[in-house]
Amino acid sequence: MNNISIISIFVIGIATTLFSVFAVHIFFFRDVRTRFQTVVGTIMAVWAAWCAKDLVLMFPGMYTDGVLQWVMIIDGWSALTYMVFVMEVVAPGWTTYRKLLLFSLPFAFFTAAYALWPVKEVIYGYSLFLWFFAWTVVGVGYVKMRRTMKFVRMEYSDIERIDVSWLRPVFFFSIAGQLAWLFISFYAEIWVDILYYIFIILLWLMVLYYSWGFQPVRVSADEMADLESLNQTKERKRQPLPPIERELFERVVVQEQLYLRPDLVLQDLAVALGTNRTYVSAYISQTMGMSFYDYINRLRITRSALPLIDQHPEYTFDYVARHSGFTSMSTFRRAFIKQTGTTPSQYADKFCATAKNWK
Repeated sequence: MNNISIISIFVIGIATTLFSVFAVHIFFFRDVRTRFQTVVGTIMAVWAAWCAKDLVLMFPGMYTDGVLQWVMIIDGWSALTYMVFVMEVVAPGWTTYRKLLLFSLPFAFFTAAYALWPVKEVIYGYSLFLWFFAWTVVGVGYVKMRRTMKFVRMEYSDIERIDVSWLRPVFFFSIAGQLAWLFISFYAEIWVDILYYIFIILLWLMVLYYSWGFQPVRVSADEMADLESLNQTKERKRQPLPPIERELFERVVVQEQLYLRPDLVLQDLAVALGTNRTYVSAYISQTMGMSFYDYINRLRITRSALPLIDQHPEYTFDYVARHSGFTSMSTFRRAFIKQTGTTPSQYADKFCATAKNWK
């Protein structure tokens, strides 16, 4: 066995161990496990089995064209794991046994076709199908991701654990991974397998990093209808609300400092105003020109964080963030940069320098 084969076994072993450890941790060491975490754990277990299968290929005499073509047929089924993961992020509860069976039919067809007719043409047709399947998953997932992000920004002031925008780099890596997989399927070389496995390890580590504490938001048909209705009204000019309603809105949100509540959601604001959430969302969108999420975070920065930094330079940024209604430093930092164009530390340094010049 040469050096490159040893390296390949080492890399595949790392991948197998990695997926196995995460699967075991999710299923046996988590006191409370959500449906989404169960799905992720299952995917990790499936990938651990796939990687373990490739370890067998490293035995002498296994790395042949016939075996590798069958491996390609089997590995193609892994596309289902990407589909399940993406759909469970953007549409929680989407995956059912019936849907899995339905989407497995094309894979079963090509598997049976190759068993009966083991020729290159079946492999080419299978590759074309997989390419189409991957792009469909990415396309549908991207559209649903954008809709979900619109909804959470319309409804929530804290989206740290429900933000799905991290799927963008996952989509990019998934397409790149699909290209790499097709390449190694037709140009079987051990060194190419090594690069592919390194890529897969990095991809799933990124996915696990972003989704470890993720809490998917289920958007009902009625809520999606409200969102579509809001988007339609934004295309038409509406008369501004009467002054007394604007005064009520300012009093409840600003003067009573409702924006300082970390868990504030649109429904809470609607109840405080004695109206419905769709109306409040439309008001913020048309009057403020932004989403509920951006509006509340703007108030948190301009009316709380900035005065605290200006008047109390001894306060830590963590203290400022928590007392301004933020639940995480990352959200606080992003909102701060969006409103001021600088990081909190840059702003504090600049303010201190200006204060010294005044003296």
